Amino acid sequence: MFLYCMAFNAFAVLLQLSAGFFEQQYFGNSLWQYLVFLAIVGVSVIAAKIADYLLRNWGRKFADKSANKFDDLVLDVVEAPLVAAIVIAGIFFGYHFLTFPDAIDGVFVIVIQVLYIFVGAWLAIRFVDSLIVQYIEPLSSKTESKLDDQLIPILRKIAKASIIIISFIIILSNFGYDVTALIAGLGIGGLAVAFAAQATIADAFGGLSIFTSKPFLVGDIVKTPDALGKVEEVGFRYTRIRTFDKRLLIIPNSKIASSVIENISSEPARRIQLHLGVTYDTPSKKLKQAKQIILDVLASNKGCMKDAPLAPTVTFSEFKDFSLNIWVIYFADKDNWIPVQGEVNESIKEKFEKAKIDFAFPTQTIHLAKK
Repeated sequence: MFLYCMAFNAFAVLLQLSAGFFEQQYFGNSLWQYLVFLAIVGVSVIAAKIADYLLRNWGRKFADKSANKFDDLVLDVVEAPLVAAIVIAGIFFGYHFLTFPDAIDGVFVIVIQVLYIFVGAWLAIRFVDSLIVQYIEPLSSKTESKLDDQLIPILRKIAKASIIIISFIIILSNFGYDVTALIAGLGIGGLAVAFAAQATIADAFGGLSIFTSKPFLVGDIVKTPDALGKVEEVGFRYTRIRTFDKRLLIIPNSKIASSVIENISSEPARRIQLHLGVTYDTPSKKLKQAKQIILDVLASNKGCMKDAPLAPTVTFSEFKDFSLNIWVIYFADKDNWIPVQGEVNESIKEKFEKAKIDFAFPTQTIHLAKK
């Protein structure tokens, strides 16, 4: 009995000491208040995790059973923003158990509002992305025109930029700025910005010119003064072209719009030229044989065009300083012209070697006159 009384008294003393400890004040709040705040935030984090788990597992099971894609879209959109919203709500609710000056309370409320605006913007951007990926892009892939393939990335960027700008204006409004005066001021300051951003504006108008005149589309093979390759993307400011050695060139639209553009994809076949030089000691008979060899090689290659007006042309073109030149023009399949060109070159060299026709290289002959 005595030991029981001693233990009870010790527990009572410990409880009094701990109660006194948790009643200590820091920045106007007791430790109990801070513990309650942290507990509420912790519960909100746990609730967010549970909600995320339920959406990822149970929500996905119900969505998979439905033939409608919209429920999948909703799940993709709300998963991460919902978790953030629950945690922010826990912080807001827990803050009510703390006591701070009115100035700090006002700042806290504004911060919470800004966080919710960010979550709303995040939610809207994810919704636009999912809507485009699941509904608009599949529709564009069914059309024969490539114009929608160019417009979709631009519309995607415009939608995201619009959401961000609207969110920024709402945030400024929450901080007490006169948004109407700000928008009016942008009209006056726009002139100065226009002068400072002449290159950007020129690129934007260049992109508009490309969209309206359509000198090429995404996927076309084009040749400009700066690039030869496949068009991967046409943006507001830049066009991205992938060269045949797999390098990515990013060219300002203003430069492309003012350049001469050769759309190779629009041609019926790829035009290839060769200037083959044989030595000056090649007899005329061998020269005619060389021309016939080239014609035979082109006729036997399946990738070369044979019918007019794309039939090959082979002619003895000129007398150069150290060679007799044969000019060859032929047309190859535009989608497979690189391997065709390689096959033709290999065959010509192989058959020239068999016929003992020598290619020319720079030489110099000196004649000495006897006196």
